[in-house]
Amino acid sequence: MEMRKKGSHWKKTMVFGITTISAVSLLTACNGEADSGGSTKKNDKAVEQPFKFSIMAPFFAAQPPATDNSNVAFKAMEDKMGVKMEVTFVPGTTYDDKLNVTLASGNLPQVMVVTNNKNAAVMNAVRSGAFWEVGPYIKQFPNLQKYWNDQIGSNISVDGKIYGIYRERPVARKGVIFRQDWLDNLGLQQPKTVDDIYKIAKAFTLNDPDKNGKHDTYGIALSDDNLMTDATFVLETALGGFNQWGIKDGKVMPDFLTKEYLDSLKLLKKMYDEKLLNQDFGAIKGTKLKDIINQGKAGMYFVSIDDANTSLSDLFKLNPNAKIDFVLGLQGPKGVKLPGNSGYYGVFMFPKSSVKTEADLKKILTYFDNVLDPDVLKLFDFGVDGTHYKMENGNPVFTNHQLWKDQVADLGQLRIAPSDLTWPTESDVMKKVKKLYKEEAQNVVPSVIEPYTSQTYAERSNELNKIINDARVKFIMGVIDEPGFVKAMEDWRKQGGDQIIDEFSQEYNKAQKK
Repeated sequence: MEMRKKGSHWKKTMVFGITTISAVSLLTACNGEADSGGSTKKNDKAVEQPFKFSIMAPFFAAQPPATDNSNVAFKAMEDKMGVKMEVTFVPGTTYDDKLNVTLASGNLPQVMVVTNNKNAAVMNAVRSGAFWEVGPYIKQFPNLQKYWNDQIGSNISVDGKIYGIYRERPVARKGVIFRQDWLDNLGLQQPKTVDDIYKIAKAFTLNDPDKNGKHDTYGIALSDDNLMTDATFVLETALGGFNQWGIKDGKVMPDFLTKEYLDSLKLLKKMYDEKLLNQDFGAIKGTKLKDIINQGKAGMYFVSIDDANTSLSDLFKLNPNAKIDFVLGLQGPKGVKLPGNSGYYGVFMFPKSSVKTEADLKKILTYFDNVLDPDVLKLFDFGVDGTHYKMENGNPVFTNHQLWKDQVADLGQLRIAPSDLTWPTESDVMKKVKKLYKEEAQNVVPSVIEPYTSQTYAERSNELNKIINDARVKFIMGVIDEPGFVKAMEDWRKQGGDQIIDEFSQEYNKAQKK
């Protein structure tokens, strides 16, 4: 299967004209009583019915969007694609727990968003034949074939086979967001190196960057989960190190066993000791990190740079003159580097216990093929003309953004879309974000384990990761010293880490011989 070239198809198709889903792929006509997708008779004529299927997905707003006729966007989506969807939305914060309970129950929806398709429960289910292998079907659906990227497909594979449709995300995404107005107030340039990060953090802490005459700011906002998922990855790759997992002496090795990782922790400890970052970072998680920035208490944080477009509206309410900017990639001994993402977040998977026939599987895959049509992409991104947006100069412009957030935003969890999809009316921030996605993709450092599996890692990663996560927080806070951190790494190895290293190394080396 030929790998899709980024941007080669989708940017050409995003012209706002009248587009239609092909008659062959439509699953509907909406007359008569609905059934599971067959036909009924009305006026002595066979009438094709909408195809019904169930789906479970996360949501991330305070409340999930309505999935009935009260939500005009959801109804328009169903009507346009000829489906009836029974949606179970689960809060994103508890989604993995709900997924595990659902898998154990055996009462599965026909479509499931699986956020971690390499965990033990999912891999065991896959290997026991519980999910449809969909790789051989992709070529039968033209939009899916254009969407498909073989490297991402390899990353989601289990034992070399494809058991779902990935939800694409940019590969180059994690960077640094900062207060540009604070830099301007202090006459400083944007960060280009890890050393610049330290100098700016110090200036933001000591030099009154908001010019209120008070010593009430600090340089960096950090949280426990942000340390694990963003901060250390950005710093260690800039310093020339791994992105989570790399190759050392012919073996797959975790980043925390490397000098670059320890150097990144030492820098964070130095900033903690000098009170350049919030002292309670080990006790906070989730949105509390953004609260620190939105309240004007800190001026910089490590995160996916599209956060600048989605998470900082409260800052501008508090201070309309605030300015935000961001960088993607920092200069280091190996040039500009940044951690590369896997290219996806979650996989749509299809249980055989609920999708009982190949014909039903193909109808569900037709839904995902239709989702990629330009007019459907537009519906998912903007909602309904006259309700959520209006057309100006041939382009959609939001008229009721709050209604869009309530009714449309989290419907995006029910679809796939290319990560380089662009619209003419996007904000200047998102235009810059996507420009950097493209420009910096060449500088990403991948995690080498993405295409591979380790049974021990799948079964015990949560338990073993806790050893690492606790040790790095304690090291930064000075609860343990460097020998104490090294001991924690030795404990990780003895309690199963060496087995994980061996299993990943065997998979990696076997692949190199092909």
